[in-house]
Amino acid sequence: MYESPKWTHSIINKIMYNPAGLLEPPPVIPGLRSSPWAGSWKIPKLTSPKEKKGILHSQFTSPAILMIHILSTPFTSSRHRRYLIRELNLLESIPNEYRHLIELKFVLGISNTKEGENGWLESREEEIEISKENKMFGDLIRLKLLENGENMNNGKSWEWLRYVGREGGREAWWVIKCDDDTLPLLPNLLPLLLSLDPSKPTYLGTSLGRWTGYHYYFQGMMYGFSWGVVKTMAVADVPSSTRNYNWDEDARMGEIMLSLPFSPKSNPTSKICSPPAVPDRKWSLPPSSPNLCTGLVSLDLGPKIGAWKHYLIDDERAAVAWHELKNPDEYIEAYHQAKNGFERRRKEYTWVAPKVFKSVAEI
Repeated sequence: MYESPKWTHSIINKIMYNPAGLLEPPPVIPGLRSSPWAGSWKIPKLTSPKEKKGILHSQFTSPAILMIHILSTPFTSSRHRRYLIRELNLLESIPNEYRHLIELKFVLGISNTKEGENGWLESREEEIEISKENKMFGDLIRLKLLENGENMNNGKSWEWLRYVGREGGREAWWVIKCDDDTLPLLPNLLPLLLSLDPSKPTYLGTSLGRWTGYHYYFQGMMYGFSWGVVKTMAVADVPSSTRNYNWDEDARMGEIMLSLPFSPKSNPTSKICSPPAVPDRKWSLPPSSPNLCTGLVSLDLGPKIGAWKHYLIDDERAAVAWHELKNPDEYIEAYHQAKNGFERRRKEYTWVAPKVFKSVAEI
């Protein structure tokens, strides 16, 4: 597999055309629009690791550069995938002295939905297994307020961000979610994030493969935010009926970005800050970045995120995540491909921390 030529990156979205027409412009969410501006939050100061002793596990209380949270489900197949990811140990690419700066956890709801012939009984037994799992590893985030206990398209991502920004226990420069069939390539992802300014409201991901009948959004395989966007969405006074609105999860998140609070430098009365009354193709095209109204930086990583082995998607030299690793063998093979690709270039599959971080390294 070869890295797609850079000259293709700017035109791929332009050749994607949706003949089915456009949906109505998304409505503004008042409670979010009236929240604190996403650029007004202070970026947490990194520190050396400080452990908080718990009953079962010790937790780091120092801020993180990156929280990468893998969205999972409370079902048996997902539990098996979590064990596989732990066995591969994705954080082995982070030097021990800096591992406290990266958080990897799994996000899932509560298994009170029916599954299989035994329905409730099977769910109850799975909850017992999940309880054992969390006592063993302490890396599960349980979202208890989801519609039907577990439903990706009923506001799971927003509830996840509310948890992180309200009661997650840590702060971070960047908060990223990915699916459990997505492999993040941390040695490439971290340098990219560190080239950005976390104090600017930022929404990053890839729009490749999205349905262009919707407004512009990033695919759900992996996307993320700067800390200010997380905090603004976490504290927004928005009723659960609005947060749990049933719609395609990643497209819904892109829609929500259009309701972020206006920047103090913007002109709220300007026509460009109000959605049109009728479908308008401009909402399906890449927005200005930073947005003239909200100040949001929309960073489209294009072929740096996408289907593993697809000819349009970057290889291990530049990719930050590969997707569609549906079975365990594919996930394992992709991970070894990334590591072997580094070795062929006589490089270790390891994040090389900039010297500036030595002051916060674990001694």
